[in-house]
Amino acid sequence: MAEIQYVPINCTLCDGVAELVRLCFPDMPQREQYSVAELEEIVDIYPEGTVVALDGKRPIGMGTGIFTDLDFANLPPLEDELLYDEHDQLRHNWQGDYYYGSDIAVHPNYRGRGIARKMYEWRKKQVTDHHKKGFAAAAVLPGFANYLDSLTAESYVESVVAGELFDPTLSVQLRNGFHVVRLVHNFFEYPRSKNWSALIRWDNPNFRL
Repeated sequence: MAEIQYVPINCTLCDGVAELVRLCFPDMPQREQYSVAELEEIVDIYPEGTVVALDGKRPIGMGTGIFTDLDFANLPPLEDELLYDEHDQLRHNWQGDYYYGSDIAVHPNYRGRGIARKMYEWRKKQVTDHHKKGFAAAAVLPGFANYLDSLTAESYVESVVAGELFDPTLSVQLRNGFHVVRLVHNFFEYPRSKNWSALIRWDNPNFRL
């Protein structure tokens, strides 16, 4: 079995990465998924912020992100407003205090092999290398679909944080050193969890003012 390689995104990978996202998030509306054109814009602006895991030449994992300023108590109403300006240009800001991770995906046939952990390590290194305060993201909650009739979003996340329930996304992020800041609703469309997500953060242990 070939060793998985981890590389920054480039234009030759954009089609495969867009296809991977569609495969991994079939319930997510198409407008919420990366298009090839959006990925090509990332290549032009900040390719090192998006890691692609390759089996040979085939993308089987991806993790994207930009640098931006964040007020955790006062996020914009929609994630798209955090990521893009009024001209649909990516809001990447080299002087931003945080790396905001917008997406992570691993092909279903490759899960459980530490690929997500490697991609988190890659992106954490962007945080430490560029002396940012931390790494933030809004975590989808796919496992919440199984508890919609019995738990509130708050109770579900509390149970995942306590280790009483397993969420395919949030549990992995907690294991990678993130903590939950708060819940957010309708930040993006994800019908499986009724549009609930968890705002999470990893703090750079080496950050100094």
